[in-house]
Amino acid sequence: MLAPARHDPSRRQTLNAGAPTAHPSRPETDRLHTRVSRPADWIEMLELLDRCFPYATEAMMGHWLCHQRPMMHVARIGGKVAGFVHVQIRPESRTLWINMLAVTEGHRHRGVARHLLAHCERLAAQWGLGRLGLQCHEDNLAALRLYQRQGHRRVGETIRAHAGGRYIVHDKPLPCTTPARPCTPPQPDPRWQRLALRLLYLGWFRRQARLTR
Repeated sequence: MLAPARHDPSRRQTLNAGAPTAHPSRPETDRLHTRVSRPADWIEMLELLDRCFPYATEAMMGHWLCHQRPMMHVARIGGKVAGFVHVQIRPESRTLWINMLAVTEGHRHRGVARHLLAHCERLAAQWGLGRLGLQCHEDNLAALRLYQRQGHRRVGETIRAHAGGRYIVHDKPLPCTTPARPCTPPQPDPRWQRLALRLLYLGWFRRQARLTR
């Protein structure tokens, strides 16, 4: 779900994925690993959100990091955050919805967005889901081309004036297992851990991140 925010045309190309906007160079996936986010990732993730998503809020990101940690996955290269993805499970359609995907400026054009999309496919298979879904701003042509190359099919559009205008909705069916596995979402962190992470976030990380808004 997108958060209410203003439309900022100067930042369109970073909306929904930070995907390649020029000719790609040599992939760095051989040095890249992806895992569930940890507090060590938070400052870089917050700063990337601030730069890439004018409609998203720090409070929203803080909630995801502390209370939906199994749904926040980060890609790292050489000890630095290269990108992150936030996903949501839609059990009624057995879909893993890619709610937000971003790649840092210094790691674009190197296959990181493709790696994160492939990681989402593995998560969907692991959790017994049969589809990937996402939406992308109509002006983010590089990201739209990337999704098309990766097999994501346009299935509709939605107008989100609070988040910059018109978004193209995509769907990608995944190879199904036989018999189909039941939907098994990841277990949330224990309540005490979520509360501890929240206190840590509010007391330290939110103050350390260099945010512009």
